[in-house]
Amino acid sequence: MIMKKLRWRLFLHFAAQFISVAVLMVIVILITLFTVIIFVAKDESKHNYYGTLLENITMETGNSIVNLTMNEGWDEGLDDEGVWVQIVDHNGKVIEEGNVPDSLPKQYSSHDLLKMKQTEQLNGYRLELYLETFYQDNYLFVLGYEDQANLVLNHIVQNYNVDGAITKGNIPLVEEKLKEIDGTLFIFNHHDEIKQQLGNNIDINKSEVLDVLVRDTAPDIYDRKVITHYDPDSDVFWALYTPNKEKQDIKLDTYLNVIIAFAITGVIVLLITVVISVWNGFRYGNPLFIFSNWLSRMGNEHYAEVLTERERKQIYRKNGKLKWRYRLYKEVFDAFYEMANRLDKSQKERARLEKTREEWMVGISHDLRTPLTTMEGYGRLLASGEYVWTEDELMDIGKTIHEKSDYMVNLIEDFNLSFKLKNDTGQIVYENMEINFLMQNILRKFHRDMTLRNYSILYRPTKDGHYLPINKRLFERMVDNLIYNSIQHNPNGTEIYVSVNYEGGIVEIIIQDNGLGIDEETRKHLFDRYYRGTNTDERIEGTGLGMSIALQIAKLHDGDIYVKSKENEGTRVILRFQSKLGGPKN
Repeated sequence: MIMKKLRWRLFLHFAAQFISVAVLMVIVILITLFTVIIFVAKDESKHNYYGTLLENITMETGNSIVNLTMNEGWDEGLDDEGVWVQIVDHNGKVIEEGNVPDSLPKQYSSHDLLKMKQTEQLNGYRLELYLETFYQDNYLFVLGYEDQANLVLNHIVQNYNVDGAITKGNIPLVEEKLKEIDGTLFIFNHHDEIKQQLGNNIDINKSEVLDVLVRDTAPDIYDRKVITHYDPDSDVFWALYTPNKEKQDIKLDTYLNVIIAFAITGVIVLLITVVISVWNGFRYGNPLFIFSNWLSRMGNEHYAEVLTERERKQIYRKNGKLKWRYRLYKEVFDAFYEMANRLDKSQKERARLEKTREEWMVGISHDLRTPLTTMEGYGRLLASGEYVWTEDELMDIGKTIHEKSDYMVNLIEDFNLSFKLKNDTGQIVYENMEINFLMQNILRKFHRDMTLRNYSILYRPTKDGHYLPINKRLFERMVDNLIYNSIQHNPNGTEIYVSVNYEGGIVEIIIQDNGLGIDEETRKHLFDRYYRGTNTDERIEGTGLGMSIALQIAKLHDGDIYVKSKENEGTRVILRFQSKLGGPKN
């Protein structure tokens, strides 16, 4: 589940990261294109201001893709620009207009439109025309503006033209008009020869006069503006030159700007890629380096050191939380700690089992040596045939061998139980049992045992029923060991009192006798493994594990054992357990 969650988090993280990079690239490219468009439009406006203005107006259309509709407020600002605009449909009808003088018509014929296209003039206004062919029907955008030079030329042609020339009497009047606009008037015949020149004295050449097409598309790249008029009756060509105050030299600025813009875009994209690559390298490289160090430490069995102090400061904040750049690997770090704890626990468990095994082998080899030596000695004597044994001697030998055999069996059983208690505690099953009922069942077998008729065993239960979580087999073994100690280490006639008390949430099981008691040295080592006291010639041999096993069982039940004793004053053994008044809890 954790790895699946991590897999989805990595997928979403990388997907979001690459989507973000893609979006960033698109934004950079769009900004670049927008900048280029601005520069191109600005450059075009320098070459033909009114043509660019008309193209911008044609873009102020609505969302329809069938019929042309203009956005609301499209004609705002036309008065400030000193222009007017009409939109003519395919039938010649004006469907939209802005800032239009009253003298202009609302309907145009084909002849009118052709004349407007040819002369680029209407009622004294200079015209810019744009034909929109995107929609189902075609639309003509007409932009008009007043041109002083055009008005002057029309006035001169209409008032002073005599057979394609200016008469001497009218020359001063024409010169005065030309002076107002700082203009120069040329009249060319059909051989492109200058027939007459009035106004400022300027030099022109034939190629400049004929460069009409270029002037139509980019009139503002020349030093002088040219207004022309053709007189078909006299077959002459009139050209009025005036200074162009908005003149711009034609250059490859547009293409150069595009190249520069895309070059800058390429550099920005490259820098972004490098920055992201370096960032990714540190973001994903550092955790991998930490993981490799951790694996190296695990290979050297340093399970307790998941992270060094330096790595911990690098990854975690002072409040113990992961830093933002490492949160992606939260499950990995958690898994590392869990794995390290398991490996460390396994290593300690293995060491503990090895130590327990060694103790078990040392203990059992030591404790089996004495009875085996006795049995081997009797066996050699019996097999040698050197002695003639009486019936009593043979019975004593048989009894000794039987006792030593029983001792060895009990010893092995105690070793096995002690080993299991130390290593199989997780397999022990507990059940809530009422302590009075349990103790009565345990003591019943002592009361029925005829071999213990020389010992008095009395039981006093607690008043109320109290329950403990108990493993019945182990608990019974613990009580048995403690009662048998009182029997085996005391003479006939010893009285043994067993009682159960409850006070302050504590259940006490007290096993007390009036026997020989225990010396201080023995009491100090009573729970040591294999310890049997200072009297090695005692009639009944023990394994030295009884009290150690009893303490282990008490600990497994969250209890403890306390021993109070003095020589010749008896012994008092107290078992204490936590309990609650009431019935069993599920």
